[in-house]
Amino acid sequence: MNNIKIKLLFVILFSLIVSIHSYAQNKTKITLKEPRNNWGLGFVYSESGFGFSVGKYYTIGKSTDLFFNILFSNVTDSREIERYDLYGNPVVYGKVNRIFMFPLSIGINKELFKGDLEGSFKPVINFGVAPTLILTNPYDKSFFNAIGYTTSKFAVGPFAGIGFNYSQSENTSLNIRVGYYYLPVIGGGLQSLESSEISNVGGFQLSLGVNFLK
Repeated sequence: MNNIKIKLLFVILFSLIVSIHSYAQNKTKITLKEPRNNWGLGFVYSESGFGFSVGKYYTIGKSTDLFFNILFSNVTDSREIERYDLYGNPVVYGKVNRIFMFPLSIGINKELFKGDLEGSFKPVINFGVAPTLILTNPYDKSFFNAIGYTTSKFAVGPFAGIGFNYSQSENTSLNIRVGYYYLPVIGGGLQSLESSEISNVGGFQLSLGVNFLK
């Protein structure tokens, strides 16, 4: 009878040890799970203007994400000079159109040296293609009155960039990117200034943003 009790006690102790070991392993895996990009917000400054962006990330590899990012930005000609009239209103002489663009960046975001670097700073590269909607309306009309005269054009082209993420916590990270977009206007005819045509609404971009992790 005592032998049976001893064997039963041994089985209980063994089961308890196995359970504790399994729990510790699972807890370690959860603790070591690395947060990944989920979605993000950003401020973008470029050669032609500035704007705001929002993006969504999908994990496709250990160090690789597929992302979709939409940007809203104004577009200006590099020769535009803003002055003020007698009433203090800003005026750009020779300007014929307001121009806004909405590039949808579809690309790959990849962390470099994954597993080789420790710490919160993570260098990244990204590349892809950006179909772009361009809206224009006449500058000689007030902002809201000009909405009814809005016309559209399109551009499309590749982009590439480099930067880094800085992880602040398990929930957020800051990011800085420098990239170049080549976005030729389809069909041409895009004008901000009189007698001056904009053929490419891309150029260099500097973006500052925050990513929300999952």
